[in-house]
Amino acid sequence: MKKLLLLCFVLLPLLMEAQTAEHFVTYITIDSLPKILNDNWRFRAADAPAMASPDFNDSTWEITSSRLILKNVPKKESEKFNGVGWIRLHIIIDSSLVNLPIALDMTHPGASEIYLDGKLVTSYGSINSKDSSVYFDHQETPFIIYFQSAGSHLIAVRYANYNALRNNSEYQSQMAGFEMNIKKGNYAIKRSHDLAISNTFVFALLFGIFIALSMLHMFLYMYYRAARSNLFFSLFCFALAFVFLLPFINKFSGSPEAQFFANKSSYVLCALACFSLSGFSNELFGRKRLRFYFITAYALILILISLFGIADELRPGVILSLIGVVSLEAVVLTISAIFRKIKGARIIGFGILMFALLFLIIVSTAAIDGIFELSDSTLAGEIFSIFVAISILSIPISMSVYQAWSFSSINKNLAAQLLQVKILSDKTLEQEQEKQRMLESRQEELEREVSLRTEEVVAQKVKIEKQHEELKNEKKKSDDLLLNILPEEIADELKQKGFSDARYYDHVSVMFTDFVDFTKAAERMTPKELVDELHACFKAFDDIITNAGIEKIKTIGDAYLAVCGLPLKDEGHAVKMVTAAFKIVEFIQERKKLLGEKTFDIRVGINSGSVVAGIVGIRKFAYDVWGDTVNTAARLEQHGEVGRVNVSQQTYELINDHFECTYRGEITAKNKGSLKMYFVDRLK
Repeated sequence: MKKLLLLCFVLLPLLMEAQTAEHFVTYITIDSLPKILNDNWRFRAADAPAMASPDFNDSTWEITSSRLILKNVPKKESEKFNGVGWIRLHIIIDSSLVNLPIALDMTHPGASEIYLDGKLVTSYGSINSKDSSVYFDHQETPFIIYFQSAGSHLIAVRYANYNALRNNSEYQSQMAGFEMNIKKGNYAIKRSHDLAISNTFVFALLFGIFIALSMLHMFLYMYYRAARSNLFFSLFCFALAFVFLLPFINKFSGSPEAQFFANKSSYVLCALACFSLSGFSNELFGRKRLRFYFITAYALILILISLFGIADELRPGVILSLIGVVSLEAVVLTISAIFRKIKGARIIGFGILMFALLFLIIVSTAAIDGIFELSDSTLAGEIFSIFVAISILSIPISMSVYQAWSFSSINKNLAAQLLQVKILSDKTLEQEQEKQRMLESRQEELEREVSLRTEEVVAQKVKIEKQHEELKNEKKKSDDLLLNILPEEIADELKQKGFSDARYYDHVSVMFTDFVDFTKAAERMTPKELVDELHACFKAFDDIITNAGIEKIKTIGDAYLAVCGLPLKDEGHAVKMVTAAFKIVEFIQERKKLLGEKTFDIRVGINSGSVVAGIVGIRKFAYDVWGDTVNTAARLEQHGEVGRVNVSQQTYELINDHFECTYRGEITAKNKGSLKMYFVDRLK
């Protein structure tokens, strides 16, 4: 009984772990897209390359949100977060998503490397040490992935954010990790493209309008300082211009530091906008300055809170109350001025009232519901969007109309000053022309000096060209030697990067040839005759496959391996390979007639499919291919017949329109089971 209880005690954690692992798996179907992937992640604050592998055991890792929320982290625990780690999500993909373009998008304040089933698919920023890591936030710009099969898959993210605790304390950013979404590929790309174009157009347009108005009214104030309303309006337009620029920076900068700074700066700009709008309203229509001084002090408090991080939790409430007070003041002062029939009040009042009403609506909605959203998907949303656009542009339009009749005299003064600038420019031009004449007089002396130097340069040029030609010859020898070992594209990559990445090729044809009874034939020849005959045969094989555009991989004793369809894709790889195989067989047959027992018989096997190709080793390296396609081609050669080209079912399906073939049936091959094989007889 005790042993039974002990066994249950041991098995209980395993059963609980299995249930827990199954519970924390995310299921994804085409109907569930778009889907937020923030939950069920497994996190470990450690760094090891093996953690990208689907086979890595993460059952003991912490189950958490990918956002890695920080809330009131004590200083004594801050060293526990070293800023780098792995976070993994186990997903199950429905068959409806297989081989479809799927978009993943992320936003984060750190740097990341994203792996799908152990393979790196993309990275943002670079992960190094604390001081050399580069952070990049691509702001939900999608990247495309493909799932080759249904069932279990793994998304692993190597993530670094050494600034997480600092961002939490300085910018109140509680998200130390990232947010991820999965969407349909075509939809995500189109939506991202459309949003980028529309946001760029809107923000650039609004920024351009308000910065132009700011500069214009600042110039007006500089030329006529008595009208201080121009100063306040210039500051107001300046603040609004950068309020519209900040979202653009926040979206497209890619720098988390810039985004945090932009968010922090928005409070300062809002305070400046409120201060300047209050000053503008009081300058035109106000009688008492006490309100303006109160609002100025209020705005300064908000700026100090934002710049020095004082009572950060109070900032949203302070800014909303400040906007509400200033908007209400502007409405009351404008209505009062209209009733008092102050000149120009109706023109400017329209713009101020529209803008202030917009602010009051936003503040009221946020105060009641706690959130304000603007959607153009409904009729009400479209109407409100039009109202927002009219409200934003109402102040600059009304102020421009007001200035058209209010500052005509200033425009005349500006025209006179522009004339003075033109006169000054003409004088400057005359001075430049005088300098040009002096330079021309000096030109003759310079030409004589140049002539002497030219002779020296020509002599040096001849010497350099000779050295350059010698270097070119040496480089050509080196390049020719490298191309004799590697494919041209791989050789170019090796010269540029110093290494070459292994590549996966979907559609290639692999050919194995082997000399029949090579050992017996070798006994009939001297060693020199054997090597010379092998050299003659393989040289002929090289010429045949090179002319056909096929890549020789290597010779293995008396076996010859070649692949068609890499490193450059070739839709006719199977036909080319079979054609080359026939030429090789014909060459051996003709040589057999000529030399008799002094040469060899040959078998040829061809298979089509996918392979992995790359460079093996660092000394006396070789370009090689691997995969089941290669192994099957070897089995086809082994089960062929002398002077015949034996192909697989896959190759037969690619060439049956071009060649007549004889079906051999299913033949049992070592480690491959039964394989359908065909002899290729002739061209159709």
